[in-house]
Amino acid sequence: MRVQRWVGWAALAAALGGCSAPVATALGEEDANRVLAALNRAGVGAEKEHDPSSEGRFVVLVQRDEVSRAVAVLQEEELPPRPSPGVLDAVGKSSLVPSAAVEHAQYVAGLAGDLERTLAGIDGIVTARVHLSAPLRAPLDPAPQKATASVLLKHRGATAPVAPEAVQQLVAGAVAGLQPPDVAVVLVPRPGQAASAGVELTRLGPITVTRGSAGFLRGLVALALLLSVVPTVALLVVWQRGRKALAAALQPEGGGAP
Repeated sequence: MRVQRWVGWAALAAALGGCSAPVATALGEEDANRVLAALNRAGVGAEKEHDPSSEGRFVVLVQRDEVSRAVAVLQEEELPPRPSPGVLDAVGKSSLVPSAAVEHAQYVAGLAGDLERTLAGIDGIVTARVHLSAPLRAPLDPAPQKATASVLLKHRGATAPVAPEAVQQLVAGAVAGLQPPDVAVVLVPRPGQAASAGVELTRLGPITVTRGSAGFLRGLVALALLLSVVPTVALLVVWQRGRKALAAALQPEGGGAP
């Protein structure tokens, strides 16, 4: 009886699993949450689960009939974000004994990656790109070259969520010798992804789905319960009949003792 119940629930899990498809895999939790939020804003039902093929990473799933729209939303939002290696990731990985120039270039690239992640973490920022020009200063150089930087921020809506002056202060404060006026900031507005007309989301247990898919999934749940209950009832009927047959077989002929 217990085996039959597990078979029914396994059939339900398989059926539900077959209705979903991954649109982003091997994500860190922060990136997975950003993907999930972008899809929900666009009216695409999605869920986040642990990625079985990558320990400590996550996968985002949507209904199969929503895959095309989900991919379009993620392309529009430029998600998942491209990896931006930080200083700790970049320094000392190009050669066994890197030169001072190589180490400096790695440090600058890692610093730009750290700044990109910081800026991308601001609510409303879609993507952030930071380009640093910080020449290596020689100890005896009488006229060292000036450090400069450029920042490209794509943001949702017409109004930027952060002032250019604040970005200049942030970047200049991270780079030695860089002055805020030498940081060029370019802000590019991106229209917000609105939910498609007529698309409504609903909850089915722990899963967020479109209303059009909810009825189908409820039918699958009912079918799985039916597969679990019917064998149990049949087993009880067979057990009752067997019990009666055994009692009849053990009863002496003539209905009593001689």
